[in-house]
Amino acid sequence: MNRRLLAALTAALLVPSLAACDSENAIPAPNFTPCTVAHDQPMAFVVGARANVPKPEVPEAVNNLMTGVARAHKPITLVRLDGKPEYVFSEDAPAAAENPDTDAAEVQQYLNRMTVAFRDKIRAQSPEANVLRALTIASQKVGPGGTIVLMDSGLQTVAPLRFGEDNVLTADPAEVSAFLSKERQLPDLSGRSVVLVGLGLTAPPQPELDPRWQTNVFDVWKSVVEAAGGCAAKVLHGSTAAAAVESPAVSVVKPPEPVQPKTCGTVELGEADNISFKPDSAEFRDPAAARTTLQRLADTMRAKKQKADLMGTTASVGPPPGRVELSARRAAAVKTVLVDLGIPADTITTRGVGTDWPGHVTDLGPGDVLLPGPAARNRKVVAALTCLEQ
Repeated sequence: MNRRLLAALTAALLVPSLAACDSENAIPAPNFTPCTVAHDQPMAFVVGARANVPKPEVPEAVNNLMTGVARAHKPITLVRLDGKPEYVFSEDAPAAAENPDTDAAEVQQYLNRMTVAFRDKIRAQSPEANVLRALTIASQKVGPGGTIVLMDSGLQTVAPLRFGEDNVLTADPAEVSAFLSKERQLPDLSGRSVVLVGLGLTAPPQPELDPRWQTNVFDVWKSVVEAAGGCAAKVLHGSTAAAAVESPAVSVVKPPEPVQPKTCGTVELGEADNISFKPDSAEFRDPAAARTTLQRLADTMRAKKQKADLMGTTASVGPPPGRVELSARRAAAVKTVLVDLGIPADTITTRGVGTDWPGHVTDLGPGDVLLPGPAARNRKVVAALTCLEQ
């Protein structure tokens, strides 16, 4: 394949601009802090070219890594990420040749064939998205010491990690990895480095995620990678272009919608409103964001001359008396902020109910395994607002 045709294929699709393999041109060593990534180890490239994610754009460092791996005569594997991830390129590494020109030509032909695999096979074929499965089969190819580059939104839509139906989007990352470990669903990433590119970035019809949910998507996968024995690195690069394909269909993951404080009514302050708590703690997951939300509540209470009864709740963790005590401390944490924002302390009452309240959602699965998404939903404070003056 000549270079003009290779360039045409590259421009037409979503592959990197593969460098010509002149062995005299040095390839910069990739820097994927905190992971150690080397050119002389196998690599797998996992790409979500599917509905609901932007058309992938390959960072320069990833392009350099691929070229360096090929020059080192190590294999590169391409994995299509959809509902049923598959290898789309898994040839043996190019054989080394004694003649430098012949060696460079062999490497270039290898990269050319990989380019054709991008063109013909990388686009999604099966509905939905299974990131865990893609990581599993990529890991099997690279082995310990190898590198996996994952380019996708990270919004898995199939069990056991449905970001939408199972509320994983708002779940505590450590609880997600603990859940997968207990269910024996973690991939074996021991000794592997996983470079995460574009996590949390979406394309219509998938709604855009605000920065806090984008961050949580990355944190979830970082926790999963580390629990599986790997090292996770984030690349601050991602595409915002339209999706490469519109079909097959992928379920939409709807971010939680914040609830505005009601006049003389009840409002549940949970993860959608930044009033979410760390597991087994009365500490806010994001104190600054929680204060911003509670400023709006304080303004409403002040304007309408309201008083509030704050009821704390918990997930199904620990003995019931401990849940009640923890939930009371969560209600007290919200009161502390409201008082600091100028609401008289004598207009606020607090109590804890643990899991004993009508709005509690089931957060235990078979074998009493804690379900991370529902558990996060149960860590909240419910504010019942009543008017002092009509």
